[in-house]
Amino acid sequence: MRSVLFLLLGFLFANSLFSQNYKKDDRFIVGLNAGIVKPLGDFAEGSKLGTDLSLNAKLLLNPKLAVGLSLGYMDFGQNDSFWNGGNLGVNTANYQIIPIVFTATYFIQAYDIDFRPYASIGFGYFLYRNHVDFKSASQVEYPYNNAASLEYTITDNKVGLIPNVGFLYNLSKEWAIDVNAKFTYIPNFDKVRAVKQTYTNVADTHSGDRTRLIENYATGFSKISSVSLTVGMYYRF
Repeated sequence: MRSVLFLLLGFLFANSLFSQNYKKDDRFIVGLNAGIVKPLGDFAEGSKLGTDLSLNAKLLLNPKLAVGLSLGYMDFGQNDSFWNGGNLGVNTANYQIIPIVFTATYFIQAYDIDFRPYASIGFGYFLYRNHVDFKSASQVEYPYNNAASLEYTITDNKVGLIPNVGFLYNLSKEWAIDVNAKFTYIPNFDKVRAVKQTYTNVADTHSGDRTRLIENYATGFSKISSVSLTVGMYYRF
């Protein structure tokens, strides 16, 4: 019985040493995530699946709670059926969103000390940009072409939220892998706005204004929502 007890204590001691080799009391974590983002709702009518990148830093206040900052970049492709120019020409549209958010993260204790599931919420500013380049099917120059080539850019700054869930897994004393799923929500966009468009194929003889103002341009959405799945590598200080 005594030999069994010593064997058990020896196993627990060896397991403790092994765990310490893969786990330490880190105070600061920084890493880069990359993955895919899918637009939702009305925003998905003009956009489609894109890429999601983010640089994230977390300061651990204790083993369960961390605060941090996240700087991201989302790039959405165009929904061709929405931007179909028909016989008039071809539209090339893209959407970018740059989130700059403060985060709060709660780590959930798991049986495996190297497996660290968490829930997080991000709150901050989102920089939005939509650029459209229309190439007319006709080579006739403006102002002699009613559907001449033109381009325009819509920008906006909004406040929004990014709740997400995921897990960190410690690969070594310094490195960890991160897997997370997040939801982005940005409200309060103007569904109709004024947009200035610039003609890009203009006759040399035209000396007037090369722009036009569309007073009631329909963006098609009043909020932006999306879901992302990303994987990242983190360094633990």
